[in-house]
Amino acid sequence: MPITPSPLTRRTALAGGLGLTAAALGACTPGGSPAADDSAASDGGGDGGPLTLWHYYGGAATAPLEALIQRYTEETGTEVEVRFIPFGDFNRTLLQAATGDDLPDIALINAFDTALFAGSDMLTDLSDRVGDWGEQDAYAAGPWDTTQVGGATFALPHVADTYALWTNTTALSAAGTQAPSTWQETEEAAIAAAGDGSYGLAFCGITGVEGATSWMLRFLAAGGDLTAPDSDAGTAAMESFTRMLEGNGFSEGVLTWNEDDTYTQFRTEAAAMMINSASYLTSLAEEAPDLEVEIVPMPADAEPVSWLSAENLTITRGASDPDAAWELIVWMQRPEVMNDYLPERNKLPVRTDIAEDTQWQDPVKKVFIDQLEIAWAPEESVAPASAEIFTAVQLAMQSVLSGAASTEDALATLQVTTDKALTE
Repeated sequence: MPITPSPLTRRTALAGGLGLTAAALGACTPGGSPAADDSAASDGGGDGGPLTLWHYYGGAATAPLEALIQRYTEETGTEVEVRFIPFGDFNRTLLQAATGDDLPDIALINAFDTALFAGSDMLTDLSDRVGDWGEQDAYAAGPWDTTQVGGATFALPHVADTYALWTNTTALSAAGTQAPSTWQETEEAAIAAAGDGSYGLAFCGITGVEGATSWMLRFLAAGGDLTAPDSDAGTAAMESFTRMLEGNGFSEGVLTWNEDDTYTQFRTEAAAMMINSASYLTSLAEEAPDLEVEIVPMPADAEPVSWLSAENLTITRGASDPDAAWELIVWMQRPEVMNDYLPERNKLPVRTDIAEDTQWQDPVKKVFIDQLEIAWAPEESVAPASAEIFTAVQLAMQSVLSGAASTEDALATLQVTTDKALTE
């Protein structure tokens, strides 16, 4: 049946964001100023000015965040200066601010980059504050794990998302198939549903970090390890995608599609299935209300796996009033606050106590929420290099699908790049 509408959303930031390499960060010495005296004024930073918060939520995601911060100001009297920095420029701008002693009080960062910035001494260790707060056990394991670096807590989770397989039940039924549960079934369904000018599967494969997600999902499901792409799992993933392309299961155009493009292909019925996050639930319900859609967990192979897309709230080393900054980010964690904010974003609750609320029991939303338990994020040791590796993953996929390289050669090149990124 058609999916149930929920409040307004659009896609914003992506998992595995455009990170700087550890070598690039190490080339500069972050210069965040020491924590201010605890007696700093409550109406802003320790220097008497407002708190500062930097984020990369563009498009329709900007207004909900700004409204949330305005609500905090109205409730507490604390002024907060919010700065939007485009996603592609965010990490670089934060690094430059660190070298110039101009970090914000709070940085809302990509979860995968927490280890990168913490390891570069740009973030404040929140372990003692979190211990006194005592609510760390309220979080889903996946998002919480991204806040941990070297046994210490350097962030609190903000929001999360996972990926699922969206299927057009009418199109699959016409092709004599149904929503798949394994990658082998996905291949078969994609090829069976291909038609004149239409394809079975759509996904984002655009150049850069964003375009690596779907291939990584296939690779991880085959039992892959990010540090060893030139492996049986890497071969299985690349050959799986090659078979689908050769059978017209998907268009080579995926190499130019971002997630918005992928959504458009599915909405217009140019593709019978798509790999995408929960961010499009409202858009699809509003723009294609008669489309018969079934959303199922990501297909399994050796194991079931989804992808964690998440952001974390951090207090930087440059915070002029870390106490006031902590009060703000803890307020943002309150269930009553999140239950108002999250539906506007079509994002998932990172706290399990929020996930138990009635509004999150919708079967479609639960497909995404339940996958938080199997959503993958890079381990602390490889997270700082993950963006560089993801970019190389997309290049490897592109070279194979375009016919420029064999699977063997593409994976060998990817392994060299991966090894180099992990040792820099």
